[in-house]
Amino acid sequence: MKTLLTRALSGAIYVLLIITSIYAGRWMNNITGGEVVFGVLFLAIGIIGTHEVLKNLSLKGINANKPTAYIVGILSYLIVFFWEQPTFSEGQLWSLSLLTMLPALMLCVFLAQLWRNDENPIATIGYTILPTIWVMIPLALTNYIHDSGYGLMMMVFILVWVNDTFAYLTGMLIGRHKMWERHSPKKTWEGTIGGAAFCIATAIFVGPLFHSNGVEMNVVDWAVIGFICSAIGTLGDLVESMFKRFCGVKDSGNIMPGHGGILDRFDSILLAVPFVQAYLVIVV
Repeated sequence: MKTLLTRALSGAIYVLLIITSIYAGRWMNNITGGEVVFGVLFLAIGIIGTHEVLKNLSLKGINANKPTAYIVGILSYLIVFFWEQPTFSEGQLWSLSLLTMLPALMLCVFLAQLWRNDENPIATIGYTILPTIWVMIPLALTNYIHDSGYGLMMMVFILVWVNDTFAYLTGMLIGRHKMWERHSPKKTWEGTIGGAAFCIATAIFVGPLFHSNGVEMNVVDWAVIGFICSAIGTLGDLVESMFKRFCGVKDSGNIMPGHGGILDRFDSILLAVPFVQAYLVIVV
């Protein structure tokens, strides 16, 4: 009973924190202030997620270049946060220049390795960059979705939560066929399909009720967003399970009692967000 209460309280605080960060601008009646609140919170989440990646790798006996990992991760987040899509007018060339700093920053990890006495320098480079690619950049991209509309950002979280919840319930009730037992023994095809069905239905019927700032979205768009959150979100869950099995841990961390760590709670979001943003930019 105590464990259930702890899990419920921890989950409630998590949901309240997400909702507050998303709608801070509206409640403050200050759009810029809201963007700062959201951006700072998700930067903090990214730093904690980076810590979890590096800590679990060290438990496996893998030592990444930790100072470089934090510096590159934070700077990458800030570059993506401040970048604005240029229109090739002279006044916005700074924006394009800012974006070119991202690959240059990644290459600095290679240069930093030259001064380290390391028997596996290339592997160390990969593990050092991993938190930036997997955690920091996807979390930075949430700022673009947030700028497109508070409701749209909220819906992405809702869809991921709906998918996870109904995949679990459907799998528990009728799950028979294992989906990817090597990475997640309890995940079934029935549960995955059930979660996807409820996720897409929620996107179609609930999504249009949420406001987006200047983003025209029809039923098909919402259906695609629902499919992305379900399909890619499920893969994100499997990727994190693969990482934990590799490191030999049950949870990525303990910052959320009863739920685990940041990676445990954001695993689906981390993979789904870049694909949602790509769809919004290319199609919508």
